[in-house]
Amino acid sequence: MQTKLLDLAKWKAVRIDGLENALSFDPLIQYLKDRISRETTVKKHFFEFVLEKLLANPHLKEELMPEEMVHFKDELELVYCLVEPALAEEQKTIWALSVPLDPQIICGTDAFYEMMEGNNEVLHRSMIQSIQDKSMVQKRMEFVYSVIFEKLYGQQIPIGNEVSYAMSYVEDGLPRYFKINIDTRFVDVIAKGELPPLNLIEWAKDIKGEDYDWSQGIKQLPLHLFKFRGLAVITVTEITQEHAVERIKEVVLSRHRFALKEDTEQVIHSLKVLMGSPAIEFGLLPNLRVNNKLVFTLESGNNSILLQPNHCIDNGKSFQKLAEEYLNHPKPVLIDETVQTEDARQLLQFLNMAGIQAYALFPIFHSNEVAGVLEIYSYKKDVLNLQSLVKLKDAIPVIAQLLKNAIDEFDNHLDSIVKDKFTALQPAVQWKFNEAAWNYLRDNRLSSDQKRTIGKVSFKKVYPLYGAIDIRNSTIERNKAMAADAAFQLELLIGLLDQIRERTGLLLVDDMIGKCRKWLSGISHDIRDSEYGKLNEFLENKITPFLKDLNEKDRELRPLIQPYLVEIESNTGSVLKHIRVFDNALKTVNNTINARLEQFNNELQSFYPFYFEKFRTDGFEFDIYIGQDIAPHKPFSRYYLQNLRLRQLQVMAEIARETHALLPRLEIPLQTTQLIYIRSAPIDIVFRQDEHKFDVEGSYNIRYQVIKKRIDKVRILQTGERLTQPGKIALVYLNESETREYRDYIAYLQEEGLLLNDLEAVELEELQGVTGLRALRVGINVEKRDEVVPDEFTGATKEA
Repeated sequence: MQTKLLDLAKWKAVRIDGLENALSFDPLIQYLKDRISRETTVKKHFFEFVLEKLLANPHLKEELMPEEMVHFKDELELVYCLVEPALAEEQKTIWALSVPLDPQIICGTDAFYEMMEGNNEVLHRSMIQSIQDKSMVQKRMEFVYSVIFEKLYGQQIPIGNEVSYAMSYVEDGLPRYFKINIDTRFVDVIAKGELPPLNLIEWAKDIKGEDYDWSQGIKQLPLHLFKFRGLAVITVTEITQEHAVERIKEVVLSRHRFALKEDTEQVIHSLKVLMGSPAIEFGLLPNLRVNNKLVFTLESGNNSILLQPNHCIDNGKSFQKLAEEYLNHPKPVLIDETVQTEDARQLLQFLNMAGIQAYALFPIFHSNEVAGVLEIYSYKKDVLNLQSLVKLKDAIPVIAQLLKNAIDEFDNHLDSIVKDKFTALQPAVQWKFNEAAWNYLRDNRLSSDQKRTIGKVSFKKVYPLYGAIDIRNSTIERNKAMAADAAFQLELLIGLLDQIRERTGLLLVDDMIGKCRKWLSGISHDIRDSEYGKLNEFLENKITPFLKDLNEKDRELRPLIQPYLVEIESNTGSVLKHIRVFDNALKTVNNTINARLEQFNNELQSFYPFYFEKFRTDGFEFDIYIGQDIAPHKPFSRYYLQNLRLRQLQVMAEIARETHALLPRLEIPLQTTQLIYIRSAPIDIVFRQDEHKFDVEGSYNIRYQVIKKRIDKVRILQTGERLTQPGKIALVYLNESETREYRDYIAYLQEEGLLLNDLEAVELEELQGVTGLRALRVGINVEKRDEVVPDEFTGATKEA
């Protein structure tokens, strides 16, 4: 423990100007007295001991100067013993005390001072920076006011008292990340005058906004009205691995941007941070296919060591073959000097020529399909091993989504090229592309010295509508189908192997039967992806080659084996019967949804042009943008928007009714959930040429996109119930004023008998980066058969 003054402000830690504070042991003494009066365990004796020591020191004045704290080392160590667990090792604990709400450190553990004052050539303190979305000043101000609210107003506002920093160590070039918690239990807030009245809930909500004007907030509740006394406790914990995974998640959330070089570099850098070694390199290879043939684009393969122009095996032909074989039988592989197989030795020889000492491949699965591979290699020996690869475990699901995004981007890109060359863009926006193309052609004709880029295609102040129809429990039903097929195949296989054993007497068959029975006993009503993959690996690598070999070489066994080989054919065999039934049910439901959405789009385009785009998931998501800028030659009226919103709500209910009507025809009862996100304010959208799609433009509008991506699995506050439920429509919103229009639509559709009279308003749990969400939820009369068609101009409806 050291009692040395250390001002973190010189390393960019934030100091709030005008904050009056003072060091004092008095809040701690009062805290101990209160705890002693309530404590009934053996801790009471320790609290009494500490209190006695503090009161016995006559030099403990009510307020102290920071430089005086060097005389109270014993008392400060007692504070450490109070706060930290008894078994905590001080040399490993990063802990300190500071002036209340100020970056002035008065004492701390050796580990804390080593971190902050270590070798100047090793630690870049100038690299200390916030890794929060908000600025450090705003984060700091929120914290100060949360202490005021709690201490003086008796209200705990969930703003938070944790701040994260990044520190870069020159010795390995990789940052480490730390979470700093500030404990204010031993801090008092003293009001210098009468407290002004405040609506704390509204005020706290306002100050969390990214564009909040702090100058106005300080006028409402100026800091000069308060004084802070006591001791602030600082605890630092490392969160490097968690932060590295979060950074990769940020790239995943930036939908369809994986191919951009800077994003790929960011992902690889985060993986290096996760592994804790700059000597480990990574390649990300999505499973891109054209007509079911594996292909590698420049973007997808530019960080793969095997696809580099100066490394590529036989111009990629051998690698193409190896990659196809690997993706057909994917499993984790670590290739180093200990490998035995001929193919692996050949690959290792090539890798050694490139200077690589160790190489590993991880197959990455998304929804039971191989999304691609993660390539891991090093130019140094003894850096890469199975133990170090375990660190990647938490990142694998995120990498899976990243590779899936790359596949979706690639597929969408191909689709956009087809549409561009062979079909027209949507009529509602095609005029804008024609205009941009003409300007591009004209400008480049006029400019002979330098070719100009094509102009940006954007639409200002358009109104967004978003909807999602999801297949409830599709993953569970898929897993059930896989488990049923696996059990059927194993039972069939055990019967076959029993007959082979009786005919041949091979001991090897006994071992196979035992393993099959072990697998069969372990399969419940469903099976996880990892287990299913291991079972398939066992069947395809161990059982099927053995049976095929016997089938070819032993004519007497052929009549037994051939029927089994027929049954395992993927398109016709019985062993995949249940998964085909599931796929057919899913296809039937999705075809119904898709047809209804297409009808909805075609029907309303004649009223007023709008942009419509749908995305296939387990169900469907769709975006609609409508506004004057999309059709500048046709006057826009808000009635068109209202009509579209009413029709969207109605169509979502009709889709639920139609998918419900399918249930008697489906061998697997797949139900749908309906979700709408309400946004009343217009936004700006821009066509991303690298992504071939429209996206929101501007930091304020990005919040709309973030909320859309995070509400599909949101739960109701306190109950934990999923918001989306079969037979109901959920409408998510931020501001109550946005619901007035929709409440009228709901009331009308209730009168028409399409919706039930069970409307409920609920508050939703906080999502990452999103607070204050609420929702309306209303039941659907799934048995209704009459159509309700909205009037094209007024938004009123009439029965067909």
